[in-house]
Amino acid sequence: MLAPNTLLQDRYLVLRLLGQGGMGTVYAAHDPDLDRRVAIKVLHVGVGAQDETSGPQRLLREAQAMAKLSHPNVVAVHDVGVVVTRLYLAMELIEGSDLRAWLGAQRRGWRAIVEVFAAAGAGLAAAHDAGIIHRDFKPQNVLISDTGTIKVLDFGLARAAGGYLREE
Repeated sequence: MLAPNTLLQDRYLVLRLLGQGGMGTVYAAHDPDLDRRVAIKVLHVGVGAQDETSGPQRLLREAQAMAKLSHPNVVAVHDVGVVVTRLYLAMELIEGSDLRAWLGAQRRGWRAIVEVFAAAGAGLAAAHDAGIIHRDFKPQNVLISDTGTIKVLDFGLARAAGGYLREE
């Protein structure tokens, strides 16, 4: 785990832990070069080996897939790199909660639920239009910002229409 105030790659200042998943740990960080807050996903130590469906290759595929998309309902990727053999991904920071937490926080009207799912669907449609199939769409991979913006993220299992995403 990275402690607050850790400097990652001589650029990103870690602010706090946001969460952990099977592939990596996500932190809120500050990018002083562009004077903005970002989310940094750092691959877990030991994840990854040589399988192209896991580890560094999977996170790199996620970064490449997300970087090809520019849509208001898809989290933007800003940077990808390696720190001590661990791949990291710098992306748009969304302050809020995931769709699962949002649905469980209170009773929601059907119109509000449809609005959120339609926005997430628009993000997925943009991915499909770019030839990218998400393959892991679930409530935990949809973020709802404190201002109501809906964003799809975690394209780690994404595939191009003809197979795994590759460099073109």
